[in-house]
Amino acid sequence: MGEADPASTIRDLARVEGEGTGIKTFARYRWQAKQAVRHWLTCLKPDGGPLAIICERLEDITIVHSDGIRFAQLKTRDRGSWSAKSVCDKGHGVDSLVRTFKSVRETGLHERGLFELWLEGPMSELKETVDFFAKPATAPASIRTKIVNLGLAKTDLNYFLDRMIVLVQQPSRPHIDAVILREMAALWPSRSISELEDVYTRLLDAASAAQAGDHPIGQIRRFLAQCADASDLPDVPDDMDVYVLSRAKIMALTPPLTAESDDELFARMSAGEGSSMLELKMRRAGASREVLQQAQLLRAQAEVVRQMSIASRTDLGKDLDDLREKVLTVARATATRAHLSGAMNPVAASRPADFISAELLSNPHILGQLDKADIFARDGIDVFGYLCQLSDECHFGWRVA
Repeated sequence: MGEADPASTIRDLARVEGEGTGIKTFARYRWQAKQAVRHWLTCLKPDGGPLAIICERLEDITIVHSDGIRFAQLKTRDRGSWSAKSVCDKGHGVDSLVRTFKSVRETGLHERGLFELWLEGPMSELKETVDFFAKPATAPASIRTKIVNLGLAKTDLNYFLDRMIVLVQQPSRPHIDAVILREMAALWPSRSISELEDVYTRLLDAASAAQAGDHPIGQIRRFLAQCADASDLPDVPDDMDVYVLSRAKIMALTPPLTAESDDELFARMSAGEGSSMLELKMRRAGASREVLQQAQLLRAQAEVVRQMSIASRTDLGKDLDDLREKVLTVARATATRAHLSGAMNPVAASRPADFISAELLSNPHILGQLDKADIFARDGIDVFGYLCQLSDECHFGWRVA
């Protein structure tokens, strides 16, 4: 992308200086919000992604799928490694999963749930720990006794262990920002690090807001029950909306993905996206801020000229139609050239909107010559602005269709 490595250039978006228990607690809380962002990004997957992420209610993070629910308890560690025995001590993770299991069992959600323990840092190399973390159902008698002592009924122990998952070596607090930005760079390869940081900040603010406050657990459980077997997220009650990180919400906070269709761009606008179709299409095609702003300005200028021509002439309809087809023909040919040049030109491949704009604006006379009827006084720059208007009307997508 022509940028420095994210690990060396990212701002420390949530760095907390100093010492003390309160500061460490905040850093861990912030780490959980960042993990929520990480998994919220998976809602953008076209197939198989979650319906939503819910923070700090039943568990630290609840990942809602149409065919199941993942209840995740997140634990950090400043030094040492995790052992099978330590995670079963009070306050070290498994006790929270037991409480969650008992809570959702009341409504039958335990049958659709996975109960996951996410651990920052390494695990012990003791065989007991390696085996238990790999497959909790193999827990020896000593570990089973500890879990029962946390309040789980013996009759539920085997079922709970069968549905328990332990994930170690989660991205550490000092490195999770870089991990997330790399994952975002894979989703939006044409975006600069500074642009991705801005998006990340917006997502982190939303995840932090979702952590805050105190919402009735009963309503959360009823909402999760509505999600069972749903192909899409049910309507979220207004007083619960801030706690639910949905696909629609992340789409409103992030640039269009390269793979998004025009219908999906329309869906963004229907959901309240403030951008025009021109902006959404150019952003989908990797347009930089400068190129996008230039396109918007030239579009506005060209529209003034077009309206003046319409007002002064009565026979403009056919001439304007002819110009439209010629301009679109040239624009689509330029998009094809960008696509074919992709193997040798990384910018053409990852930022076709920038490539197309540069090609057309560096030779404006080509567009000017298309204006045989002098609608734009054969000014190629204004004709380019007219192309931007046509894009806003869904005639051109700034890439190969």
